[in-house]
Amino acid sequence: MDIYTVIKTRLTHTNMLILSKGKFLTFLLVLTTICSHTFSKITTSPIKANIKLSTTLLLQKSSGIGFPTYYLAPHSYLQPSSKETLSSTTPSEMIMDIGSIKSNALARFLISTNKTIDYSYAHNLAKIYIEEANDEGVNHDIAFAQMCLETGFLRFDGTVDEKQNNFCGLGVTGNGIVGLSFNNTRDGVRAHIQHLKAYASTSKLNKPLIDKRFNLVKRGSAKHIGGLTGSWASDIKYDHKIRRLLNRLYTNPS
Repeated sequence: MDIYTVIKTRLTHTNMLILSKGKFLTFLLVLTTICSHTFSKITTSPIKANIKLSTTLLLQKSSGIGFPTYYLAPHSYLQPSSKETLSSTTPSEMIMDIGSIKSNALARFLISTNKTIDYSYAHNLAKIYIEEANDEGVNHDIAFAQMCLETGFLRFDGTVDEKQNNFCGLGVTGNGIVGLSFNNTRDGVRAHIQHLKAYASTSKLNKPLIDKRFNLVKRGSAKHIGGLTGSWASDIKYDHKIRRLLNRLYTNPS
């Protein structure tokens, strides 16, 4: 007689079938922890065909009690995917990488320092950064943090005017030169992403070239943010400033 039949029989004899579904499953979980594998969570999801797990999957099918089919799964199987959560509490400093922070968190980060920014605009800007960065394989966390640094969190209190849609100081070489202008927000963001890719990679662009200074960059010369100091900007603390913004961004990413 298998263990499930024993459990069901004992519960029937002791009039415990009135217990809630959750209590029954908790009781069952306690019993199964005696085995070599401890399962950390119970799911009521239907069993999918051809499930392959790296550890043992214990199946328990209830019959005659009216419960749906249950199975116990290892905790790692039930964890949300890496696309839904941060893969690490430490931000990546590699420019050609996958960003982790979602658009709503990026927008709130921007507004937390510049409360004059409308949330809908900030959120739309964040989504464009994520989309354009993903298209070119650029880390959108770094790009967005750099945008915040270059524009003073969209205050544009430097050489560049907000009407230029220039979010990273492209073409600002000193001596009062105001830099490049772009027709709209997306073009300005795309140029920023393309310029970062010029520094960090030798791969070709996936979108039409907008950055007029793209070919002036030594391709692949700055694969991480440390390489931007002395190249993108002459400020000897440039990478430290971006790093501080990244750390702030990761402090409360939700």
